[in-house]
Amino acid sequence: MHLLYMMRYSFFGQSGWQSDASRDPGKLFDPKRLDEREYFLRKVSLASLRDQTDPDFNVIILSSTLMPQQYQDRLKDICDDMLGARAHVIFRDPESAAGAFEAYRKKTFNRYTYSAQVVLDDDDAVGVDFTADLRGEAQAALTLRKADQPNYVFLSWPRGVTAEFQNGDLKLIPRNVPANNQGLTVVAPTDSRRSPFRVAHHKVLERRPVRVIHTLEPHYLRAVHNSNDSLGRRPKTSVSEEDMPRLYKTFPLLKDLGDDWRLPFSDQTVAQPIAAE
Repeated sequence: MHLLYMMRYSFFGQSGWQSDASRDPGKLFDPKRLDEREYFLRKVSLASLRDQTDPDFNVIILSSTLMPQQYQDRLKDICDDMLGARAHVIFRDPESAAGAFEAYRKKTFNRYTYSAQVVLDDDDAVGVDFTADLRGEAQAALTLRKADQPNYVFLSWPRGVTAEFQNGDLKLIPRNVPANNQGLTVVAPTDSRRSPFRVAHHKVLERRPVRVIHTLEPHYLRAVHNSNDSLGRRPKTSVSEEDMPRLYKTFPLLKDLGDDWRLPFSDQTVAQPIAAE
């Protein structure tokens, strides 16, 4: 089975993401915004993929031909440095993100009958065991499928952590959302049109066959900061001090972020991060 992470990076086109920047290339490709996006890409998303205990996966990073060339070059260099040949960076003119991913996926990854396509935003992270857990859950979903059921299934991972970056502080807040976008996966025949970008994640439980993988472990880290335009609701109660050892183990990238941000229950002096307010 192909395990494919799907990531949009400053892509100008139809992708379900709605904000001022999504409709205005001038805002989307503003140098300050691109520098901030690059920071979170390196420190959060790609770092989490680099740290996977199961390295047998690929990631398709979809960006825009309209992005300034120097940022296109930097994106390719960063992805190559951190993930090597597993990173497939593609630049496309304005079109449907789902269509762009599908065309590249079918052309490039056609060895196995089934594929697992995983949504990962360019500033979010997955836990170190996510790929390993995904492989087991995806295979189990296929094994348990009855002959009269659809030939695809979504996997939703409710439990994670919101990482709120603000004023030099990194606040970690437990999150538990059954219909969740971070890590949302569709397991489907490789030659099908099924895509996690062709369904609204908050409606997936109503409209698609879904297995909700509800464990006691956090599976993802959802970033909230100046440039991601996230309006999602979140509780105010932070993680406890007793939670921190498990979080450091699940997300080793927190250690590096601690050089730039004050983490919970830490009195460490930090440098001024590029994305600070």
